[in-house]
Order: sequence, then C-alpha cells, then structure tokens
Amino acid sequence: MKNLLVLIVFTLLSVMTNLDIYAQEVDSNQLVGGMSNLFQYHTFKTATEDIKGNPFLFEEWNTKGVVYSEGKIFNVDKLNYNIYNEEIGALKEKESVFVYDSKYIDSVKIDNIMLHKLDGRFYEVLQTGSKASLFKKYDTRIVEGLKNNMDGTKQKDRLVIMDDYYVLSQERLEKFKPSKGALEDIFGDKAVEMKKLMKSNKLNYKKEKDLISIFESYNNL
Repeated sequence: MKNLLVLIVFTLLSVMTNLDIYAQEVDSNQLVGGMSNLFQYHTFKTATEDIKGNPFLFEEWNTKGVVYSEGKIFNVDKLNYNIYNEEIGALKEKESVFVYDSKYIDSVKIDNIMLHKLDGRFYEVLQTGSKASLFKKYDTRIVEGLKNNMDGTKQKDRLVIMDDYYVLSQERLEKFKPSKGALEDIFGDKAVEMKKLMKSNKLNYKKEKDLISIFESYNNL
C-alpha cells in the first residue's frame, strides 16, 4: 500500500504531466457553485470601518485557467483565486463572479501557477518529488492604518497579501522558513552532499528560483 506522500506526489505529477492530454473536456457549467457580486469581494468589514482591497492572486482577470474536479478537466477563462476566502472563481460578467464549490475541486492551473488542495486548502505547487515537495501558501491580513497623534486622523486599514513556504516530507506538511538549518533537517544524511551541490551550482536558498532548483536536485539524488 502506498504511503500518503507517494500518493500525493504521484497525483500532483500526473495532473501536471497531463495538462494537455486529458481525454475529455467537460463544459464548465457542470461545476458546482454560485454567483457573487465582484464589489463584495473587494470590501471587508472590521469592527469600526469597511476596508477595500484586492484579495485576488491576479489583479487582472484576463487569465486562462484549468479546473480539475473529480477526474474531469474544465477549461475556464478569467479564472482567479480569492486568497481571503480561499475560493476559486471565474469572472462571467463585468461585476459578477461564479464561485466554485471548493469541495469538488482537486487542483486549478491559472496561467503558469498550479494550485493544489492539501488539507482542504490551496497551495501553489513549486516542486514535487518522492523525498520532499515544496509549496507556497498565500494568505491575507489586515494592517491597521497609522494614527496621526497631532490631528487625531488615521489612515485607512489595508488588506495585505502574504505567502509562506511549506514542505511535504515523510507524510507531514509543515511550514518552512528557508535557512541552512531548516534545509539540513530536510536533507538528513544527504545534507553534506547537498551543501556541496548548492555551493558548486551557486544556489541561494533565499531566492525562490534557486530554492526550487535545490529541492529538484535533492529529489533527484
């Protein structure tokens, strides 16, 4: 019986490998969901005021998307990811968004970004392999506006998009802050070999592109 890690990695690799060779494409209207007003998606309420902000991964909606749902593929234009609500939606009219029921979605690809659902939440797939897989999780927080003690005025609160790395290894998905120590913990008995490899290839774990290459190299050992 395959363990959880192998099963998830195999699923991810299958999805990404077969983006263009699915046997059947299905009308996206068959997906479960409902309509919502776009304006409501840009307005957030706190105890004292309304906050306007952009909760979407893509500021513009001129995207090409693919939704993977229960073994079927749906090609969807103007697809986007609402980070604040953790929802996938497609712009249907100027002010209307069709929000898909995430319960039925396995993965989505929006332009060049693949989002896969793990533990009920969406993570960007950066690199997958049998030893360790690297993901990015987007999140939002509300930053309180600065107060001017001179005149008592206050800047408006604002919505900020953040992201964190996560690593799936040994059947555990954990938040990952890139550092030498954190990488050595992941590499285990391959740490010395990986250190030499990173040095010879001038890979800087603080740069995302290099970090992806580091995980790819580790998985290929």
